[in-house]
Amino acid sequence: MSIPAPYRTRHEFVMAFMANVTMTSATAVTGQQQGSQGRRPGKPQAGMSGDDLALRTYLNMRSVASMIASICTSKVRRKKNRKTSPWTVSMFVSQAISHIHRGLSAELKGERHHEATSGYGCPVGEVKVRWKAFMVELQAKLDDGDPAELCALVEYQVRYAIHPFADGSGRLATALSAWIMLRSKRAIPSYAFWQRSQMHNKLREGFDAFREYYMKACFESTQEVTSVGVN
Repeated sequence: MSIPAPYRTRHEFVMAFMANVTMTSATAVTGQQQGSQGRRPGKPQAGMSGDDLALRTYLNMRSVASMIASICTSKVRRKKNRKTSPWTVSMFVSQAISHIHRGLSAELKGERHHEATSGYGCPVGEVKVRWKAFMVELQAKLDDGDPAELCALVEYQVRYAIHPFADGSGRLATALSAWIMLRSKRAIPSYAFWQRSQMHNKLREGFDAFREYYMKACFESTQEVTSVGVN
């Protein structure tokens, strides 16, 4: 089966997804991170150099992209007169995070058990409960409302407010957002106008401020450029 519109080929989708990864994940580009555990050049916990970690992270995210493409080209089922994917949020998260963590040390896998730095993440004691509650909320909203608005909520909760995993929470947010949009046969968010410093600041200002920034940077700016190109 062909990839859902607006992408003409599976490869076109994968390249768009990987462009987002390079804009949002310092680990995938340099093997360094300024995140919930502070700056960790080469992530010593990973047991590999920065270059090796960057390559591993990039290849893992290529696998995630292929997984999303496969899910969204698989057969759908009808539910209350609507076509819906049999993939649930929990199924997607389980498979995506297994790809994201492939080849990394045990210390970087699983739920976050450290108190986050830089204001990221809820207290460790709240991670399990808040993450479970958010996945239930996300499942309930998956087929209702504007998928772009849902992506903003995913980015805020997964990347920042909960930050559920020891490593890869931001990459999971990128993957979830891509899946949400592609399953709705819409273009995935474009992070071409995403400024990391502004993003961090807006996240700390709260959801409303972040949502406004995210919708402008990842959806509206792309549409404006496309319109200019067409004209």
